[in-house]
Amino acid sequence: FNIQNAVVGLVVKLLLDSAIFSPITISGYFTVRSILEGTGLAGTKEKLTTKFKPTLLGAWKFWPIANAFNFWFVPLQFRVLYMNVLALLWSGYLTYVNSQKTPPMPSQPKSNKTE
Repeated sequence: FNIQNAVVGLVVKLLLDSAIFSPITISGYFTVRSILEGTGLAGTKEKLTTKFKPTLLGAWKFWPIANAFNFWFVPLQFRVLYMNVLALLWSGYLTYVNSQKTPPMPSQPKSNKTE
């Protein structure tokens, strides 16, 4: 892209990151974790079904602000360090989300009727 306006360029970068990169990396993370944990495709499906959406929403809250701050305020020589520190924090968050037990799905809704 050759975008002359800095603000438009930043918005385009943030949108592309959020729309393309975040979903792919989060899916990849849960897939690899499931394989390493030995739960295979069933574990991957379970994690993607229960944890993907909240994790993606978390990424959409965290990374656009972090990236915008990086591009606008962090001096060039510190940008890699800044992003590496944030990536370390994000990895901790992903590990936390992955470690949370998902509640079992109820087989039937409970009824308030007394028989």
